[in-house]
Amino acid sequence: PSDLLPLALGRCGYEEGSDGKMLSVLTNPDVVAWMVMEHGWTVESVLLAVANARPQVNALIDTGALVTGLSNLQVAQFLLRVPACAAWCEGVVFL
Repeated sequence: PSDLLPLALGRCGYEEGSDGKMLSVLTNPDVVAWMVMEHGWTVESVLLAVANARPQVNALIDTGALVTGLSNLQVAQFLLRVPACAAWCEGVVFL
């Protein structure tokens, strides 16, 4: 968690156990998957792999900051232009 909140919101109140729950979910192989990218991958090839993944990907957490050079909006627009993703995805939320 982070205390980087606007001053008007005051201090962040952390729920006990939240970090542990989050780590438990994000390290559970029934929930999280990974894929090896070919040598010479690009931002576009990563996004295409996500958009075309089977089973469908419900979240992209870019912990390594691989998706560079595009805004969050541009990434969302890119994903929704890929037919395989657009066929089932009704929207994209980015935080």
